[in-house]
Amino acid sequence: MPISAIIVDDEPLAREGLMLRIGQESDFNVLTDCACGAEALDAIHTLTPDVVFADIEMPGLSGFELVNALNDAPFLPKIIFVTAYQEFALEAFECQVFDYLLKPYSDARLASCLNKLRQAYSEQVAFDRQQQLTDLLGKKTGKTLEGFMSSLAQQASMSPDSDTLIFKNGTERLRLVMSEILWVEAAGDYLYLHTQRGNFIVRQTLKQLETELHQHCFPRVSRSAMINMSHVTKLTPNSNGEYYATLNNGDEVKVSRKYRAKLHKFFY
Repeated sequence: MPISAIIVDDEPLAREGLMLRIGQESDFNVLTDCACGAEALDAIHTLTPDVVFADIEMPGLSGFELVNALNDAPFLPKIIFVTAYQEFALEAFECQVFDYLLKPYSDARLASCLNKLRQAYSEQVAFDRQQQLTDLLGKKTGKTLEGFMSSLAQQASMSPDSDTLIFKNGTERLRLVMSEILWVEAAGDYLYLHTQRGNFIVRQTLKQLETELHQHCFPRVSRSAMINMSHVTKLTPNSNGEYYATLNNGDEVKVSRKYRAKLHKFFY
């Protein structure tokens, strides 16, 4: 979408000259030109341009008064002063105008100004799109964009093949495929991994591991244990309402009453 502009100057030749030069840029669209600040104020409210090229010394409403009148407006375009008076430069930048073109300005100086506008406009479009995406994600997932990206990164870290986990085992790195894990028991900040290749102790909490495992395949069965349901062969109740899950290697893991409902869907 072209960058929309309004040109404000009480000198007709100055307006026409700037319109002609900007009109040669395919990514700019001059919406209208105005002969005074009051006319420009109405046009800005009606047309909501991206940028306003404004003279400072004008009858009625000056360039500075135009900027002040826009401070309370819901829409604030970028302001570029185009003037023959160098002495207003400091005051202009204190008003946070985008740029200051001193007449007569060269083609190179105008090109530099337009390139700055292109960069600022591109950054604003990217920011607006990110904000729209953040709002949409918040409505759909309840997460911020940063939270959603973090979640994706966690999922990606489980692979290269999405079923592989990397653990720190002392000074070594332990690589396990999820299907190799039989069950996991926790002891403080350490985990005891029971696997088809043997048992390993790694420094990690059960809560951290839960975010990496497929929870529908690795349900928690107590405060300190998780099991791989693909290795469960039998679920046996005992007299106090708890269960014991028997795994295909012969291990029996206690399932507390709080967590037993999660396992029912696999057996009933």
